[in-house]
Amino acid sequence: MSSERERPDLPARFDDPPLVDADSLTEFAHLEDRAASGLDFSGRALPAIHARCAVLDGVSLAQCTLPALRLRDVRVIRCDLSNAVLRVFEARRVEFIECRLSGMKAIECRWRDVLIENCQSRYAQFNDGVLSTTQFRSSQLEDADFRGADLEGALFDRVALVRADLTGAKLNGVDLRGADIEGIAARAEDVRGAIVTPAQAMELARLLGLVIR
Repeated sequence: MSSERERPDLPARFDDPPLVDADSLTEFAHLEDRAASGLDFSGRALPAIHARCAVLDGVSLAQCTLPALRLRDVRVIRCDLSNAVLRVFEARRVEFIECRLSGMKAIECRWRDVLIENCQSRYAQFNDGVLSTTQFRSSQLEDADFRGADLEGALFDRVALVRADLTGAKLNGVDLRGADIEGIAARAEDVRGAIVTPAQAMELARLLGLVIR
């Protein structure tokens, strides 16, 4: 069964110091106990970013290349990470709310207690990543790449996983009951132990070449 997700440890509000200045990349790259809003770094090659106990609201990292992105106790709201290349992406107790993650390359990411909610994440790449106790809710994940990913304790709720590639993924105990799994790529050993509905079991049977009479 999916595990309970730990939520970010954040203050009720950020009074002091103030919001990060739009021109201060140095401050943004080491964000702690602060909030950043309305910043646009799209298309840039950025330095490593470390954020702790922070809120990002309306920040664009679209098409950026980052050598490392490390987030801990962070809430990410209405941000754009579409087509970003994130070579080292570590996240612990992080929430992505209403974000654009389409085409995001989070290959070999290391996530724990992460929430993806109301996000556009088509073609996102998580292959060979670890996404422990990650919850995907009300989000689009069509054609996403989870090849070789460890999804221990993950939950999919009202999620489109249509044509997603789960080949080699660890799905034992993963709750897929809230996912549309039409056309997914997976092998028999990949889906062993996954939690599915009777209708999904029929879909997987056809996928794996079983004949049900």
